[in-house]
Amino acid sequence: MQIYDYRQDLIDLLQNTGDDPRSLQQTLRSLTTIINILNHYDDGTPAKDSAPVKRHHYQTHTRHEQPMSPAARHTLRSLLTGPSSSAAKPAANRPAQNTVVSRPTPVEPAAPKEISQEERLAADNLYLVHRKLSGAEINHRYYSEAILHHLHFPVEDGDVVELDTQQQVRGLPAIRRVTSDRIDDYEPTKISVIEYAELKSVPGSDVLQIASTMKGDSLLDQAPANTVVIDPFKYPGRDLKPGMVIDFAYYDRGNGLKDASEGSIRWIHEKQDYDTTKQPAKPKQVKKVTNTRHDYEKKLDYDLKQRTVLVITGVRDKVQGLKPVIAKHHGVFHGLDASAEENVSSSKLKREIRDADFVIVCIDAIHHRISQLANHHAKRYEKPLAIANVTSNTAVERAVGRALNGDPAYAVSSEKID
Repeated sequence: MQIYDYRQDLIDLLQNTGDDPRSLQQTLRSLTTIINILNHYDDGTPAKDSAPVKRHHYQTHTRHEQPMSPAARHTLRSLLTGPSSSAAKPAANRPAQNTVVSRPTPVEPAAPKEISQEERLAADNLYLVHRKLSGAEINHRYYSEAILHHLHFPVEDGDVVELDTQQQVRGLPAIRRVTSDRIDDYEPTKISVIEYAELKSVPGSDVLQIASTMKGDSLLDQAPANTVVIDPFKYPGRDLKPGMVIDFAYYDRGNGLKDASEGSIRWIHEKQDYDTTKQPAKPKQVKKVTNTRHDYEKKLDYDLKQRTVLVITGVRDKVQGLKPVIAKHHGVFHGLDASAEENVSSSKLKREIRDADFVIVCIDAIHHRISQLANHHAKRYEKPLAIANVTSNTAVERAVGRALNGDPAYAVSSEKID
């Protein structure tokens, strides 16, 4: 039996092989089959059997072909394994073949995606605040200024807040609290706010202007010439008129009035908000307390056992005078001067309350924002808090007694305290 001349078929097979894995795999199996057949001719013509062999129903043939030369076997194997480093030169009477069988490049597994700091915080419902001139963007959703204004704590750009998905405010998850977390690679944008500025008319013009504030601590209050023009047509639907009191926000880039002129109205105050020294409403007296002085005398006999009492007051000259009141009850006095609102930041107030055992707030000479912040941080750190209506020894002493005994923060006595 003669071997079929498979050379042309082999060339056609390689030329028709595509670069996709399926075609390469099919060609690989065909070449492997050819090599396995040729290996049968490597040992020469087999010897005839001396004894008769029982034949099966299919016919077998005796092989009389010559074995394949080593050079031919090497050439055929190179088609499967690819050319070696020292590839043989093409014969002179045969053009060189440009067809190369390439092996598929192994695909390295993709590196695991690194979880960002914001994604880790989001697992605990903590989200970064992107504060705007009016409102803020939290978790890719816009929170209007009306929502932020009614919170009991300020929200600034770069803060991380906790959202309560179980409680909705105007269709949005409620903002539960501001945490101490920070995003490392986020640089907060500085936004300055001119608070409680009164709109005034400009003679001979339809525009309005703000030239001063009720608090007297803004950029406008530094010089009489510092004014910001407000165009009512820029705020349709707000019906701006002279006499309105607004909060005006702008991006502070260090250019003073130039930055302020590019700002926007953040909030329009109601008339009852104009008085910034207005005290929080006291709870209504349900029942007249009898023998009040005798009850207070009992409560004033207490022992603080060297625990720290933080007294927040806006009367600077009375801060040190309150120290003997706390020392009389074996406590440690710590005073916080809140006469200048700009010197009492939320972080400073939080740190002072966290280190104290009791918190006393004298509300006769401090801004209502400080009182709200003190109440917020005291609840957060579970510190007993009591309110003293005036900065006096008797009022502070009674407030400490209420905080120690777990009584209401406000005094229920109607008698005048000197």
